[in-house]
Amino acid sequence: MRNVFATRSYLLAYRRHFGSSFGAGRAWYRLRVPGATAYLQSRGRTARRLEWWGAGIHDIGGPHFDSPVLSASAYDSAYDSAYDSARLWHCIEELARRHHAAHLAQLAADDPLVEHARAAGWQVSQAEVCPVLELPGSFEAWVKSLGKNAREQARRYPRRLEKNFQVEYDLALDPGSVQRALDDLFRLHGKRWRARGQTGVLATARRQKFHRAVCEKFLERGWLRLWTLRLDGEAACVLLFYFYGGRYWFFIGGFEPEMQKWSVGTCLFSHVIAHAIGEGAREMDFLRGAEEYKYRLGAVDRAFVNLTWFNNGPRSKYLKQRLKAESMVMHRIHQQFSASNREPSPREPSPSRQPAASEE
Repeated sequence: MRNVFATRSYLLAYRRHFGSSFGAGRAWYRLRVPGATAYLQSRGRTARRLEWWGAGIHDIGGPHFDSPVLSASAYDSAYDSAYDSARLWHCIEELARRHHAAHLAQLAADDPLVEHARAAGWQVSQAEVCPVLELPGSFEAWVKSLGKNAREQARRYPRRLEKNFQVEYDLALDPGSVQRALDDLFRLHGKRWRARGQTGVLATARRQKFHRAVCEKFLERGWLRLWTLRLDGEAACVLLFYFYGGRYWFFIGGFEPEMQKWSVGTCLFSHVIAHAIGEGAREMDFLRGAEEYKYRLGAVDRAFVNLTWFNNGPRSKYLKQRLKAESMVMHRIHQQFSASNREPSPREPSPSRQPAASEE
């Protein structure tokens, strides 16, 4: 599977912004075989573990494919069979033996590396699912594929907005508009989390600088799809997507809590899905997390696994406990994030902007 998080543009930004934050003991590796490159990192001074570059930041691991760009209709099968997986696995295993443990997280369950790992005796465990929406040939076909309530919402909610606000759907197309949209994204995302007494995953300056750098580079490459829904000139919802390998990747979003009753997320997602279909995208990948809204939009789970190996030394026992603790923390974070991203059935808007009876 072609993976936007395994591209050099993404990984070099990650190394530039986070490489110095892990302290001594960090090493970086690039394993190349015909057709693919695996980017791996080592961390820990006394208890060393091997993992993908970007671990803890990105949602999907795996190698980067070096083949030329293919059409959307053929990209998956061609890329999955175009590289020498056995040779790449041999390189990974040799490198892992120089560590106390290896943890290669969030690899697609059908990646050929999984069977090599299983045959080598590595632990293959279930990772977080990534809901994926298979996009049909037209927006109307997508709407018809939804359940009754979601189908009505996809049609009715945007019309309701247009009757009560001046509505703008803005796609950031230049560096200035990208930075303004990111300002709105960070503000809205943080505002919603602060209302829950938390900070959110975009709160730190380092994280924000990293995502600005990624968006700048992806804009140059034509991969960025950063959308803002404005109501009466004010940002009500911002959604950050990447378009790569024939697939839309939804990374993160933020919306104005006071506008939740107008279902601004549903409205902007509907608009973006129509645009993605028009661009010829084959899928929309919602990445990690089983948030309810993803399934309401028609997504279904795609399985991912973690590949884990420990040597027999005492330091590997420490790493087992460390990985278990990290997994529990991430699980709690994603549970909280899932709860905060549920967009309930809209409450009654204020009397000053009450939807007409015919809309209901």
